[in-house]
Amino acid sequence: MKKNVHVIIVTDCGGSDQGRYEIAAARCFFPHNMHLTFFATESMNTLHCGFTAAAHALSTIDFFGPLQAGEQVGLLVNAAPRHGKENGRALRGEGRKPEGEEIYALRLQSGVWVVGPNAGYNFFFLQGQIAESFLVTDTSGRYTPFRSMEVMVPALAKVLGVRENPHLRVEPKELSIVSAEIGVFVADWDSHGNIYLVSTCPDQSWIPALGENCAFRIGTKIARLRHVDGIFAGDTGEQTLTVGSLKLIGQPVHYIVLVGGNVHSTLGSPLVGTRVEIEE
Repeated sequence: MKKNVHVIIVTDCGGSDQGRYEIAAARCFFPHNMHLTFFATESMNTLHCGFTAAAHALSTIDFFGPLQAGEQVGLLVNAAPRHGKENGRALRGEGRKPEGEEIYALRLQSGVWVVGPNAGYNFFFLQGQIAESFLVTDTSGRYTPFRSMEVMVPALAKVLGVRENPHLRVEPKELSIVSAEIGVFVADWDSHGNIYLVSTCPDQSWIPALGENCAFRIGTKIARLRHVDGIFAGDTGEQTLTVGSLKLIGQPVHYIVLVGGNVHSTLGSPLVGTRVEIEE
């Protein structure tokens, strides 16, 4: 019986590599009915990758309710730093760790499967949603620098029951997620120039009360924001802080809007990971 599978790829390998992912997914999931969604994230930026997976992908899945009978969803979450050190091993030069971070397969409480390297923020925003975790090992003896396509896509096919792929071993192993730097950061922005924020703070004390104003320093720029209850609630030309339908770990994602304008460019086009600090 053919399965109905939705494969969502969130990766820092974009551009022409997207075509290779599409070919790999079509081959690995044949002859089943497979639909592919692709998100290209910033190169080597695990914050952008993890946020995109948990907020844009998973919150959209959850918005339409539980998975239906026969509906299967697999999510590849892949970004990994390629500079400095990783687990105490250099990422460049002769002392580098060529095999990279451990690859995990995670079954979420929703029934969605996630496969990716346990690096940086890739899995950070999935905490509290993981029902089971498994270590994925490639026993073929082959070395590949493109593990996200050559190992992780077949691993998704394996855990979703599409193809056995006996060279991949999947064994239960508890996932230990890296601790995060505490703060509020730029997580993403959209084509309208709205800036999405992500917080790793233990509470929401950084958010002003509805209707109140607060100044935030973002890089070298100051944003003077009024907390409003919708993207159209501000006056033309006003910088506002608000939420939409996007959620992260069950909580609304706050974002900065310049009514009638592009706040991302106005604030100097801050990069993903730029710290957002309250001005006293």
